[in-house]
Amino acid sequence: MKVLSRKERLDDLNAVAIFVVHDQPELVRRTMLADLDVPFPIAVDIERVFYDAWGLGRGSLFATWLSPRVWLSYGRLLVRGGERYRGSGRDTLQLGGDFVIDSNGVVAYARPQRRDDRPPVAVLLRELDRASSG
Repeated sequence: MKVLSRKERLDDLNAVAIFVVHDQPELVRRTMLADLDVPFPIAVDIERVFYDAWGLGRGSLFATWLSPRVWLSYGRLLVRGGERYRGSGRDTLQLGGDFVIDSNGVVAYARPQRRDDRPPVAVLLRELDRASSG
């Protein structure tokens, strides 16, 4: 969770990162959040109301688990030591997304996920800068 290291920058921008998950809280604590001190709110959306409202679809089996690109990406992270496998949730095909909402409640940046292709945190911070100055 690279955004954890950018908490101070988010505070400088008067911004909050909110994580939305679709698994039971106990499973999320045991997997995604294991050994992490996450200073951001985490919303549980088991019925996926938010996922549907934001148009976040589902990945195909090929794009999610059979793609060599995905495995190379995970391999690089593990070799660098910056990440470790944390287990998986109940639906590994559900895609997420990244959004920046400005102070007027308007979506200033939207990036639905297509596979394991989340934007770098630096991109999100740049969009936050843009939204807060506009």
